[in-house]
Amino acid sequence: MTIVNSEITSDRMQANNTRKISEQFTDHLGKKYDSQYSGVDVNYDTDARLSAGAITVDESTATNEINEGIAIFKSGGDPLYVDEGGWFSKVTPNYQTWEALASGTTIPFLSEEDQLELVYLQDMIIRMTTNDKKLIWGMTNQQVSSVNSDIQTAVNTQASLDLYLPWFDDNGVLKA
Repeated sequence: MTIVNSEITSDRMQANNTRKISEQFTDHLGKKYDSQYSGVDVNYDTDARLSAGAITVDESTATNEINEGIAIFKSGGDPLYVDEGGWFSKVTPNYQTWEALASGTTIPFLSEEDQLELVYLQDMIIRMTTNDKKLIWGMTNQQVSSVNSDIQTAVNTQASLDLYLPWFDDNGVLKA
């Protein structure tokens, strides 16, 4: 959930009296992130730059984790819960709190104009408690109940649409 090491891996003076600097950041999982800057002023503040770079890496890893979670929802999975053999427990995110991941991965679906987008939340909605929903969405019990209802309506609508069979085939021939 954080950068545990930041270091300058290369600091070279350029012909134009500027510096070319390479940095490396290591997160708590041991994953390394490299950054490189050219044309840096000779009075470059190394500590300030490393601190700013660590914040940037932290923010981008959390954003990437949210984007991956959204993709998991869209592929039919649930990035917020893990199956423990018949019961589900909350995942432990790598780069943020569970609440931040839950909020970041679910609110985009709740922001969509097309109600059918809510279908992606159908498995999560039965696993997440009302209190967690209230916390991550900043809602009341009644609002959470309305969201649950909207998701169920979307699931029912999708099921109905999936049952529909066209009356004609691609050649315009009436199907029997």
